Amino acid sequence: MSSAAISYMIFTVFSQLSVGALIAMVVADFLAKDNDQAKFFETGAWVSVPVAVIGLIGILSHEARPIQAMMTMTKNVGTSMLSNEVLALTIFVILAVIYTILWVLHPDYGSLKWFPIFPAIVGKFVKLRKPLGVLAAIVGLGFLYVSAAAYMMYQLPSLNIITTPMFFYVTALLGGFTAVAAVLSVKYLVKKTNEESLSRMLWITMVVALVMLIVLIAALIMQPGLLGAAETEYALVARHETLDLMQTGEYATMTMARWALGVGLALILTIVLAVPLKKKNMAMAAMIVVVLFIVVLIGELMGRYVIFGTNVPMGHVLPNIDAFYSSIGL
Repeated sequence: MSSAAISYMIFTVFSQLSVGALIAMVVADFLAKDNDQAKFFETGAWVSVPVAVIGLIGILSHEARPIQAMMTMTKNVGTSMLSNEVLALTIFVILAVIYTILWVLHPDYGSLKWFPIFPAIVGKFVKLRKPLGVLAAIVGLGFLYVSAAAYMMYQLPSLNIITTPMFFYVTALLGGFTAVAAVLSVKYLVKKTNEESLSRMLWITMVVALVMLIVLIAALIMQPGLLGAAETEYALVARHETLDLMQTGEYATMTMARWALGVGLALILTIVLAVPLKKKNMAMAAMIVVVLFIVVLIGELMGRYVIFGTNVPMGHVLPNIDAFYSSIGL
C-alpha cells in the first residue's frame, strides 16, 4: 500500500476517533453530579485533541511541504469536498480545544488548575462548557458526513458506496467511547475511586459499542454486494478489481483478521462486560474495557488499511488515463 494510503488511514481513523472521544466526554459532562465525579471524568478530556493532532500529522506526513499543502486545501472551500473536510475538521478542533481547556483548567478539579491566572479566567466560563460541548459534538458529526462525502466520488468507485459513511461513524463512536472509557478505567485501576461514576460510563459505553458493532457487521456484509454492482462499465471493473484484492493475498488475511479481532473478539468483550458490571466488579470491568479499546483500535486500523489499500481509482481502468485526469483538472 502506498504511503499516501497509509496517511489517509491514519488521518481518517484518528480524526474520527477524536470526534467520538469528545462526544463521550459530553456524555460524561452530563453524568457528573458533583465536582468529585467531574474530577474523575476530567482525565478523559485529554483524549480528543491529542488524537486529532495524530490524525492531522498523518495526513500531512506524506506531503513534501505540509504547511503549503494545508493552505492549498483550504483555498477551495465550497467547491472542493477535500477543502470542506479540512474546514470542518479545523472548526471541530478549535471547539474541541476550547472545550478541553474548560475541563483541564477548571479552578476546582482541573489537572492544570495549578497553572497561574488561567484557571481563574476559565472559572468564569465553566457554565458554557456543556453547550459548547454539544455544539462541538454537532460540528464533529457534521465533519464525519463531510469527510465521507469527500471520498464518495465517482472517480473512486469502491468508496462511493453507503458503507463508507457507515464505517466512518462506527470508527468515531465505537473508537471514541472505548478510548475515553479505557482512559477512565486505567485511572480507576490506579486510584480505585469513583466506582459509581465509572460504572455508569461503562454501561453507556457497552451499549454504544454493541450498537456500533451491529452496524459494523451490517456494513461488512453489505460491502461485497455493493462492490459487485455499478452504474457504469468502468466503475464496475474498478469495483471488481477492488473486490478481487480484498479476497486475495495480504488484504484477504487482513480482512479475516479484522473479522476475528475487530468484530468477533470486540463483540465478545462487549457482551462479557455486562457480567462484571452487574456484579459491581469494577476492576475486572475496567480491564475488559482497556482490552476492548485496544482490539477496537487495531480492528479499525486494519479495516481502513483494507479500504484504502484495495481502492482502485477509475483512472486505472479507463482506456485513456491521460484524458481521464485531464477531465478532472489534474
